[in-house]
Amino acid sequence: MRSIDIRFAVLCAMSCIAFAMDAQIAPLPECLHTTGFVSRLRMHWRVRPLGHDEARWGVVWNVADSSCYDGAEMILRDARYTDAFGRESACLRIFSIRDGLLASEDAYEFSPAASMRDGGGSLRLSLDRGASEAVLSAGFGEPEISVPVAIVTKGRVGCYSLSPCDTLRHELCVDSLPEPIFTSYSIDSLRKHLSLSRDVNEGEWVYYDRDTDPVRLSVGGDYRFATISDGRGGYDIVYISGAVENAEAWPPMRVKGRLLPTGFIGQFDLVWYDAYGEPMGGDCSALITDGMLLEIRFPLYGGNVRYRRDRVQ
Repeated sequence: MRSIDIRFAVLCAMSCIAFAMDAQIAPLPECLHTTGFVSRLRMHWRVRPLGHDEARWGVVWNVADSSCYDGAEMILRDARYTDAFGRESACLRIFSIRDGLLASEDAYEFSPAASMRDGGGSLRLSLDRGASEAVLSAGFGEPEISVPVAIVTKGRVGCYSLSPCDTLRHELCVDSLPEPIFTSYSIDSLRKHLSLSRDVNEGEWVYYDRDTDPVRLSVGGDYRFATISDGRGGYDIVYISGAVENAEAWPPMRVKGRLLPTGFIGQFDLVWYDAYGEPMGGDCSALITDGMLLEIRFPLYGGNVRYRRDRVQ
């Protein structure tokens, strides 16, 4: 009986040690990269573990500080642990740290398509433009496990290894949007200002018509916006309502664009932010005719959109 008890105690102790190792909180990397208002992201961390012991490497994202971040860790089991076909045993661990504690954790066991000790193993984090979620994937070559994860703006990302390894690939590509700008007006104070204005270029505008190639240019919604003088000869285009595409990113009073003076009456260079907050690029312009029609021109996209003055003010 005593020998059985001892063996049982040893097995319990080994299980507790394994659990503690699996539940450990990985340290934050020394080098972190700020993503800003991220619109696209590609992160690829590929390493080849050295030796035959268990190996761990990972990526972190949404890093606010050392007590708040999300991460994913690849765990390649000791080389002695293989499946019935002799393949390595691995685990993708996805976790969240909040207030310095492990807030959530999911684990996905898998057998890599080929040996990670010979050819390396990859962790990838990808966010496509306009996507509501990013994708975290892991595997030897092509992703063998893919899991949706959330990406927040103004977070930081990084990668780490807790085991000796060769770095085969370390890639980070981030496209960030300009930080959203809001006017100091409320909708009521904006309309009061417009009702008293004698500037023919200031006003509230609603959709009138368009001449566009639907393959190259989409309007993004039935926009209603206002033009307000910036005091420097130009005008802020202030969004009011009507967004359909990515509507949650457009609360009222966010600046949708800018009219920049050219020296010609009623003609402006245009800065226009699309439905996802990205500038539309160069060669955009705008024309205000008789204070009644505002035409926005996108020559590189083969289209023009016209808005008429609305008399709500």
